[in-house]
Amino acid sequence: MKMSTVWAARSITRLLIWTALLAGTPQMVFSASVSVDQEATQPLSPAQRIEYVTKLGLIQGHLWVAAQLVEAGHPELGAKHAKHPGQEVYQELSPFFSATKSRGFASELEAMSGRFHGESKADFRRAYVDVMSTVANIVDAQSLSAQAKLRVVGALVKQASIEYQAGVKDSAIVDLQEYQDARGFVEIAHELLAKDSRFQGAASGQTNELLVQIRAVKMLWPSLKPSGEILGDGHELALLSATLETMANEPSVAY
Repeated sequence: MKMSTVWAARSITRLLIWTALLAGTPQMVFSASVSVDQEATQPLSPAQRIEYVTKLGLIQGHLWVAAQLVEAGHPELGAKHAKHPGQEVYQELSPFFSATKSRGFASELEAMSGRFHGESKADFRRAYVDVMSTVANIVDAQSLSAQAKLRVVGALVKQASIEYQAGVKDSAIVDLQEYQDARGFVEIAHELLAKDSRFQGAASGQTNELLVQIRAVKMLWPSLKPSGEILGDGHELALLSATLETMANEPSVAY
């Protein structure tokens, strides 16, 4: 997937701030995949590359939530999300790593986990930026078309809708972690769309409207750890998911 230079620079700036706050996460252990330096995406079909990038987006969403929670003063909650990718998602990427002859990013994740209890925040920052930069490079190497990217964005929003419905019932949070996961997936979906230069300019009016809708659904999360009732039942996410699916299936999408 193609990422803009602006996104990469801004993402690293944010990560440098967030990483300093991620201390206290339990040690994680990851198994590395094939050890090579360059991505070779040809063996994957277009559908497989979409699935690959979607799974990477889920990992990014978990880590985004972890950083935000720790920044807000909830390190114990952030820790759960920080180790979540290693427990549920990373192993699912192994076939993709093998097919693309990618070394993956297990070593970066493990290095980050080893610095959670360190005294040097600078070391902590570098380790976290290494993880996110490596994931970004893998995503970038997939060179998704605009239509394929919309499918990834749609998949992330669909998963957010599923998890929001599981986390919120009758204006009350019944599963805080699912509620938080959903917010992270929406954030990554928003960034993927907003930071791609192909979706900018006069010809992308439909996409700009879509960005407005994505920003609007973020109102479903007054915070990642709200104290009162939740306004809305998440139907906006379901509608947005349907809109994205329709757009991704339009043959005219060729920015």
